[in-house]
Amino acid sequence: MNSDQVTLVGQVFESYVSEYHKNDILLILKERDEDAHYPVVVNAMTLFETNMEIGEYFNAFPNEVLTIFDNALRRSALTILQSLSQPEGLSMKQNLHARISGLPVCPELVREHIPKTKDVGHFLSVTGTVIRTSLVKILEFERDYMCNKCKHVFVVQADFEQYYTFFRPSSCPSLENCDSSKFTCLSDLSSPTRCRDYQEIKIQEQVQRLSVGSIPRSMQVILEDDLVDSCKSGDDITIYGVVMQRWKPFKQDVRCEVEIVLKANYIQVNNEESAGVNMDEEVRKEFEDFWEHYKSDPFAGMKYWPACALKFLECT
Repeated sequence: MNSDQVTLVGQVFESYVSEYHKNDILLILKERDEDAHYPVVVNAMTLFETNMEIGEYFNAFPNEVLTIFDNALRRSALTILQSLSQPEGLSMKQNLHARISGLPVCPELVREHIPKTKDVGHFLSVTGTVIRTSLVKILEFERDYMCNKCKHVFVVQADFEQYYTFFRPSSCPSLENCDSSKFTCLSDLSSPTRCRDYQEIKIQEQVQRLSVGSIPRSMQVILEDDLVDSCKSGDDITIYGVVMQRWKPFKQDVRCEVEIVLKANYIQVNNEESAGVNMDEEVRKEFEDFWEHYKSDPFAGMKYWPACALKFLECT
């Protein structure tokens, strides 16, 4: 994306969240923990309707646009905070994340099966069942380095495609044409600003959506920040995220295997409905009358309880 496109996307999204999600942002500003990660769930169809170009850029450059969304969300939060005449009890939060949901239901964006190689680089909605969750880990995702020659300080991002491995540049990135290749790491590994929560889960295609005789496929899903611990094994979920590939750093005489993974942006758990049994009103009345009759001698009521319970099960 060029600079004009980046500016356009940022301005449109900042205006959108200021109009449609001001209350969500205010609730976040009222929170006390300034280091926590806070999501703002944005409906993709509503967003794209405000500006169709945003949808086109999002489909073409999802990782870049998601970063722009997060930056615009922070700017919007700061603007809202500064516009308040009495902001007592409110404080700026830096870790805000735009969580995209509600993609248009079309074959290009929605998957009921595990994505394939052709889907790499696309933002999709994928439905599956969680079959395994890993322990939550602390992930270092960036480091500060200083050039030993010109003292230029720069940031190095961990490479997602190589399991978040750090690679130093071959030469100093300073604009002063410094040709040094020696650097000092300045980052404190214990700093929370350089680390984030990290978890991997494994999802499997839902059997009821497969044809007879098909073997369900599975894939790894990457969760970070507020998405960690958002689901558990056995949950039926819909994941909104970018299909990506990763491989272990190259080693001599070791075969390189490329893995397709889904880097989640938002998770929707589809089995959150109450597991309680819906009781018919007439049956409920019989239960209440039954125990009202035996309230002075509940042990006597227990003698007839199995028959009453059986009647209840037959009616539900």
